[in-house]
Amino acid sequence: MKTILKTLPALALLAFAVPAYAQVEDPILSLPDGQVILNISAEERREVEQDLLVGTLSYVVTDRDASKVQNDINTVMAKAVEAAKATEDVKVNTGAYQVHETTDQRSKEKQWRGQQTMTIKSMTSENILELTGKLQEMGLTMNGLNYTLAPDTAVDVQDSLMEAALEQLQERANRAAKALGKSSAELREVNVNSSGIPYQPMMRASSIKMEMASDSMAAPVAAAGETTLTLNVNARAILKP
Repeated sequence: MKTILKTLPALALLAFAVPAYAQVEDPILSLPDGQVILNISAEERREVEQDLLVGTLSYVVTDRDASKVQNDINTVMAKAVEAAKATEDVKVNTGAYQVHETTDQRSKEKQWRGQQTMTIKSMTSENILELTGKLQEMGLTMNGLNYTLAPDTAVDVQDSLMEAALEQLQERANRAAKALGKSSAELREVNVNSSGIPYQPMMRASSIKMEMASDSMAAPVAAAGETTLTLNVNARAILKP
């Protein structure tokens, strides 16, 4: 009998606790009379001219002497970086530096091969193109040259798209309210989804070499394209009588 009495309080607590967890109220059923929930979305899209030119170059050396390979790379790349830093509105950074031993398949001769890459970028394309020509004269090879959209430009455009999309969303909600005979529409739980910046493929070095093949090295040519930015917003609106 004592065991039964000890168990009863726990069962009583459980009996009272279950209804509290089980009561999940439907938000639609809890709406005041005359109000309506509306799920609505809008999209804004814009073609934006690419404004950032990015070039990737590399310097490659092959020799029997590993120290000569490294010395050549160090000397040329130091001059290349100095030239880039001296060019107005150009940002530069160096990439992978690799030196490894290779064997010629025909002669079986062992040699050392080394290379280092560098990336230059600017919103002033003329400066990049002129600098690229100078770097090629130093012996660097073009690996890629492409236009893309500068991150700051993309953020500004996306903010503008967001403002336009929210205005469109509110306008659509107001029209829905009017069509249903309601007096106003209030947006709730607004979600904003941006497409980000699409990847822009680089021009390969082989194609660039063919375009620039001549007796004297000329500066490369690049033309900006457009990037499509898309932004979606969706929300839950409350239409009031």
